[in-house]
Amino acid sequence: MAALPSAEHPPALADPEPAPSPDADAILAVATYSRADFELPVVSVYPSQHDAVRSSVFQTFGRAQAQAQQAQVPDVGRLRCLPFEIVSLICLSLDVSTAFRFSHVSCTAREVLASIREFRQLRAHALECLCVLLRSGLAAHIGVSALYAALTTQNCSLCGSFGGFFFMPTATRCCLACVASAPTMRVGYLTRLADAVGVPAGELEGQLPVLRTLPASRRSVVTVRHALGSLREKGVGAGEAQAAASRWPDSLTLRFQAATSLPWVDRVTGAAEASVSCKGCQLAFESDYSDDHLERRDRFYSRSGFVKHFAECGPAAKLWVSSREGTAPVEEPRWVGLGRMSTAPCGARWR
Repeated sequence: MAALPSAEHPPALADPEPAPSPDADAILAVATYSRADFELPVVSVYPSQHDAVRSSVFQTFGRAQAQAQQAQVPDVGRLRCLPFEIVSLICLSLDVSTAFRFSHVSCTAREVLASIREFRQLRAHALECLCVLLRSGLAAHIGVSALYAALTTQNCSLCGSFGGFFFMPTATRCCLACVASAPTMRVGYLTRLADAVGVPAGELEGQLPVLRTLPASRRSVVTVRHALGSLREKGVGAGEAQAAASRWPDSLTLRFQAATSLPWVDRVTGAAEASVSCKGCQLAFESDYSDDHLERRDRFYSRSGFVKHFAECGPAAKLWVSSREGTAPVEEPRWVGLGRMSTAPCGARWR
């Protein structure tokens, strides 16, 4: 029989319940903001320009339009005899340009693409990127699977931080600081490469991923990495090729014209997520314009990544306390009220 509690043997106290952790959504609402200014330097199209192609990108026709298409256009031919799984694999092996043209073959072709999850998510979350690829001439060089892989990759492929951008010539998920400064993302004019190898620029266009800058100048550019490969294929020695490329100017404007914004999509949930920035780091920068504070201010986070950052960020924690855990207004950084304005990233990571 168990002994009764006594003064010498007081009853054991139950373990106290752990304090509830702050609500992540409330923390994000108080301590984060969107750095829309960082999207300004890269290539984009006005939302109204999407309207002309929105109905034609990997989406089924309406019933009346579908009946008209079926009456005028042949079906998908022998593909109709294959299992859907095989057709899906074939479609996912296409480049963006070929997939876009295939979607215009017939109503059935559109229905096939619209029934494949990867195409639905590209249309829903990467429409601007698709438009830019088609208009810049790079769509034929970028595979659908490569674009989907970038869409569903969260972090920059070079530095590992949250990447909210897509470097088009190499189909790479990246952050803007790496676009601005990484050696592998340096680009130059195609004419300089043509002069170096002694062949017409038009001959090289069919051999390399050539980007035509938008919106108006329409200059042809290539990455220096692709240019070096072409020089070596033409018999130029590695040292001589590197020396020739080093003489080409490193243009920040051209780097930005080779990139566009791209949200991150969770493969499991299908939810899209844009980057967020820390108000606490912005306030710290406004009080002390040091390089360290600038570098921290220019970091980007996913929602879960910011919650981890919040646990280590003193200024963000102070902001949370002053908000009475999300129930009271707080001091907003001056930057947040300035609206959209252009600013260059610190770019010190690769210097």
